[in-house]
Amino acid sequence: MDEGGGSLMPSGPQAAPFEVHFGGPDLPARTLRDMLQARIESTPAGSEITWVTYYFRDRGLARALVDARRRGVRVSVIIESRPRRRSANSAVIRLLREGLGESLRLHRARLVNARLHAKIYAFSGPEPECLIGSFNPSGDTPEDADVVAEIGDQDRGHNLLVSFRHPADAAALHEHARRIWSSRGLSRFSPRQNRMLRLRTADVYFYPRLRIGIVEREFARLRAGDRVRAAVSHLHKGMFTRGLIEAVGRGVHVELVVHDTMRRVPKKVVADLSAGGVAIQRYCHPEELPMHGKFVLVERDGHRSAWMGSLNYNFNSQVLNQEILVNTAEPGLVAALENRYQLIARQAAELADAARAGRSQPPPPGSATR
Repeated sequence: MDEGGGSLMPSGPQAAPFEVHFGGPDLPARTLRDMLQARIESTPAGSEITWVTYYFRDRGLARALVDARRRGVRVSVIIESRPRRRSANSAVIRLLREGLGESLRLHRARLVNARLHAKIYAFSGPEPECLIGSFNPSGDTPEDADVVAEIGDQDRGHNLLVSFRHPADAAALHEHARRIWSSRGLSRFSPRQNRMLRLRTADVYFYPRLRIGIVEREFARLRAGDRVRAAVSHLHKGMFTRGLIEAVGRGVHVELVVHDTMRRVPKKVVADLSAGGVAIQRYCHPEELPMHGKFVLVERDGHRSAWMGSLNYNFNSQVLNQEILVNTAEPGLVAALENRYQLIARQAAELADAARAGRSQPPPPGSATR
């Protein structure tokens, strides 16, 4: 695999237990959505597809799901009913209501700010597979420039999906997707919701849950000489930022690349982290392409691991939302994320240098408020 690009599948005589897929400005546009469409089209009659997502605007993918239903695939989809951009999912909802009927469900939480933010794309055939990560199918053709200006071009920005392909792992994740679709056993007080799911190559945590701060407890164990690197799209003041600053105080090296907009990562958060010794930079693309990363790399006493999924490091994700968080020490998976982090960090630095060289030009429209 080229550094940070494309997808990575471990080599060997047996079926790969995982595959890592990236999207970003360095890759062809729509790489991740095209991969999902290929998965839909290869799913045979008698198989099952279950999708859980926050934004779903891609009518091409919606039509592919309806076509799969018509050829005998059991298709179940659940979408957030009131995302931040309230009307964003409306066209796909109309299309799927007609094509899937009651197999389309809309997530409506009792708490105003509690949302379905997990991204899970599960397939039972032709081989079991479940993809989780940061990517929403939120693009469309033709595109609506006003919507893209608010939520970002996720088909061209930095995103990630990890495919778990071991049959037992895929089945366990697919079962969780079905639980979300059926809205059963998802209370933060449910023992099952609070129990860690152990896969062959990863451990999985479900939100909402009673005990939060899972990644932050990892930070608390770090000591001088250890390292944290992270690509984070949404970051507010809280346990995560405190944990990083305290780690720096113990001699831990911490690097962050964060999204460019002040709504997702407020200016004061960046200032506080920088003052606390964190090496932090914003990813500011001239076309406002998003850095939608949600992964953290940890090196502790020579041991390398990674955290990834849909979880943002803010109050809503940690306390209210339906989220999924994955921890892995699988060397190939960690290496793929390390390579991707290096590419994102290098791009961020190069973009910042280019912006400084042309500092007389005004900033991209909306960059301070989105």
